[in-house]
Amino acid sequence: FRRVLFRSVALTSQTYGSLFKAYGQARDMEKLWELWNEMEQREVMPTSVTVGCFVDALASNGCAEEALTLVHRLLRDSKRASLVNNIIFSTLLKGFGLTKQVDRLFAVYAEMRGAGISCNSVTYNTMMDACAKCGCMDKAAALLADMRAAGISPDKITYSTLVKGHCFSGDIDAAFAVLKEMRDTAAIVPDEIMYNSLLDGCARQGLW
Repeated sequence: FRRVLFRSVALTSQTYGSLFKAYGQARDMEKLWELWNEMEQREVMPTSVTVGCFVDALASNGCAEEALTLVHRLLRDSKRASLVNNIIFSTLLKGFGLTKQVDRLFAVYAEMRGAGISCNSVTYNTMMDACAKCGCMDKAAALLADMRAAGISPDKITYSTLVKGHCFSGDIDAAFAVLKEMRDTAAIVPDEIMYNSLLDGCARQGLW
């Protein structure tokens, strides 16, 4: 079907983006790269969304390193460097977080900041989530400081992720300190997910 389609119509970058999503969900990395190479051979100029779809397909399938290599190649291309934005970098961070490669995660974060690419709440929440899942909550305080220094206020997702991470790491006092700070400074009301994390954390520590 795809061969017939390609012979009959000129595919746009949007179509390639949809196909990247499809092959990513199918976990077919060989076809994914085949499509990317074909897009380049046809000299179809991708958009940031197209690149984002491709990077997400790679990162979601444990190929964050390959995705980063591609991003580096785009950044060296004067015609395509502008396609790389904070969403794409956040996707890379998510990919390294999924594979629990903490060192690579923070290396990409440092590269992102060094390149002057702005971080947003999604970027920081992605980093916090990776810290929570990888058991490295000692790095979360510095991230929170970076977030505030960038003029970005922590939201409910930020606080919920911090609570979850501290509970998972067994530091219940830190989790309740986050809850208190959230209520006192941000006036955010805790939700069911946050309470469930606290209940689970207390149960793990035998704090009946």
